Amino acid sequence: MGSRVSGRIVIKGIVQGVGFRPFVYSQAKLYGIRGSVKNLGSEVSIIAFGSRFEEFLKAVSVGTVLSKIDSVEVFDMDDSVKESDFGGFVIEKSGRSDSLTGFIPADVAICDECVKDIFEKGGRYEGYWATSCVNCGPRYSIIREVPYDRERTTMDEFPMCEGCRREYESPQSRRHHAQTIACNVCGPKLFLLDSDGNDLKSASPTDDAARLLDEGHIVAIKGIGGYHIACIESSAVKLKTALGRTEQALAIMATEDTVADIAVVGAGEHAILNGPEHPIVVLYKKDRNSHREISNLDTIGCMLPYTGLHHLLFSKLKNRILIMTSANAPGNPMITDTEKAVAKLKGCVDYYLAHDRTILNRCDDSVVREGYIIRLSRGYAPKRVSINLGKDCILGTGPELYTTVSVYKNGFCCTSPH
Repeated sequence: MGSRVSGRIVIKGIVQGVGFRPFVYSQAKLYGIRGSVKNLGSEVSIIAFGSRFEEFLKAVSVGTVLSKIDSVEVFDMDDSVKESDFGGFVIEKSGRSDSLTGFIPADVAICDECVKDIFEKGGRYEGYWATSCVNCGPRYSIIREVPYDRERTTMDEFPMCEGCRREYESPQSRRHHAQTIACNVCGPKLFLLDSDGNDLKSASPTDDAARLLDEGHIVAIKGIGGYHIACIESSAVKLKTALGRTEQALAIMATEDTVADIAVVGAGEHAILNGPEHPIVVLYKKDRNSHREISNLDTIGCMLPYTGLHHLLFSKLKNRILIMTSANAPGNPMITDTEKAVAKLKGCVDYYLAHDRTILNRCDDSVVREGYIIRLSRGYAPKRVSINLGKDCILGTGPELYTTVSVYKNGFCCTSPH
């Protein structure tokens, strides 16, 4: 039997929000394939014609770095679909399927290429806090419903400018079909507010916030999944007292070099710190008596900057370490809304570094210790595991505190963020 030269390919798994359609498009161009790719939420459907079909199939079956492929099936083409219907290869508008095997993608830390774009003088993304591409940026925290497309996320509040539209439609761009693409012209904006929530009309909110932090002020920072309360090390006692957490160890954000100076970072910890999740990693201090106002333990929780906003702050900060703790009262969830933050953090926070992108699904920082996830959240959740527990639908709610919720159905167990 000769090699197949056409077919409908159905790929199931985590294939949305991971740059899968642009990836399929690039492989189709590479192997001279005509046809289309369509996101159906839980799966991707590909119509393909071409003499190098088998090579194309092998390539797309590998997937992207962020995807997780459960199955790849090839079906004979319906007689109503002709190669002559396609002048090349196209990305079709998303649809829906009856399959429930896919999942909502987790938020992803900013990639190195986007960090470079932020600091490129004269570039379109110079100094833009919410720079992202197909390989990085918010996902879970902004999704209203699947399939994952801009119009079903909170980014639909920000219509693309001509420059972003050109990149979105360009197969040569890293932002080809990047649903979160935005820039200084059309994207979400930053604001610096005082303790009463009044807009200070700052021309450079990140620069001014960095200055205020260096002066010892406490600043609430709206991130991907909610608000953090931030300060420099010399303000740690002030912050703990204001929060009523005088004995609690706090986590820090710092650059990789600074983390290596204060803590023992093995190869495994290094990989986790720099992974797409960028969690808090609990590390042993090099000097157990150091940084005691942050943590009086022999360990300290460390994370690297994971958004453009964080990188911009650290480019202006004189201090090497920022304390970053979740903005929530004991027993209450992380605050995601600026109006609520101003009301609930009154008397604790001096300033607010806010933005106008809505956070639909709060997501606290994940915490990892010695390779084990001890708080499942940003970057890792929602988490999906393939497991056969029978035909029943099962709900697991966990303990009373620090809980996650798991739902099992059709061979998959899906776990919520903390």
